[in-house]
Amino acid sequence: MRKKRPFGELEATILSLFRDGKQRLSVKEVQAVIGNKTAYTTIMTVMSRLYEKGSLGRIKVGRSYLYSLKKSRFSILRELKSKLIGVRPSEFLSCFLEDQEKLDPAELKKIEQMLRDYKRKPWK
Repeated sequence: MRKKRPFGELEATILSLFRDGKQRLSVKEVQAVIGNKTAYTTIMTVMSRLYEKGSLGRIKVGRSYLYSLKKSRFSILRELKSKLIGVRPSEFLSCFLEDQEKLDPAELKKIEQMLRDYKRKPWK
């Protein structure tokens, strides 16, 4: 069995287009969103590899495929987390907090609430 490599930048960008997990997108639609700077064949190759990795599902429609998210966002995050073993949670979180103008205040409140909830949990 081939060892899975971590997601690259283009893979992460493509996966982000399938946020709610209900969209079905063709390679052409993904290219339109990403921009024509990236070649159609490059996007097609990356999406095919995401399909092979089990992150995307696909169905044939005419001569092309429509892709959809196969793994949940949390399973993808767990996979990324396993690649980051050795990185402390504070280091991981700091990469988001360093860029304060990009962090939505509502997201910051969610993080704070998660930390409060975590502290209240009875750990055995």
